[in-house]
Amino acid sequence: MLKEERQNMILEIIADRNKIRSAELSAHLKVSEDTIRRDLRELAEGGFIKKVHGGALANPKTPESIHRRGSAPLAEMQVIAEKVLPSIKENQVIIMDGGVIIEHLVSLLNPDISLTVFTNSILVADRLVDFSSVEVYILGGKIAGRRRVSNGIDVINMLQEVNADLCIFEISSIHADIGLTGNNRDIALTQKAMITAANHSIGLCLSERIGRIQPFRITTVNYLSYLATEVPKESGMLHSLIQKGVHFI
Repeated sequence: MLKEERQNMILEIIADRNKIRSAELSAHLKVSEDTIRRDLRELAEGGFIKKVHGGALANPKTPESIHRRGSAPLAEMQVIAEKVLPSIKENQVIIMDGGVIIEHLVSLLNPDISLTVFTNSILVADRLVDFSSVEVYILGGKIAGRRRVSNGIDVINMLQEVNADLCIFEISSIHADIGLTGNNRDIALTQKAMITAANHSIGLCLSERIGRIQPFRITTVNYLSYLATEVPKESGMLHSLIQKGVHFI
């Protein structure tokens, strides 16, 4: 694993959990604690995290929009958001989770569109309440991590009462054989409940996450209605997913 890829994974883990110990990162990423300490020091020097004794904390002063380093990933996220936008129709009931790609998507919506949206993201809800014809429902529970999202049993119980047309969610890892996975159990269970509560689902996934496997399984690729990524449908890296019947936007 390249250093930049490893450090991006560290940022994702800290964003989800808000804090992490070096020993846990070492075991999870299968590298030495010395390597992890160097990574944390570099990320702290860049202002992405706060380094503390034995581990690291999320830096609340770092905007989510620059959580990922460099301009290219943000451009790729914008491409994904633009691909998904036509799938959102008037008067739909939609479940949305939190994440930078979904925030891009919300920013592209017609401000006059009529929707009902269920979300576990404070940031997404805050942006949508400014839309005059969008009804917004917060899927409540304990707010965790710098992404300001709620996950776990309270959200899952609320989703059991929801019948949505569409679920739009971000994928942190997808593998043709293993399926969709995540690095946080509560998030994995919550996303599974979101998918189950909707008639159709669209997963938003950066191409760098394709082929990656994380500890907690969400569901198989068969449960995805569509996958949206920044690379063209003809790309060879999508071949194994296409063979499994995955449809791309």
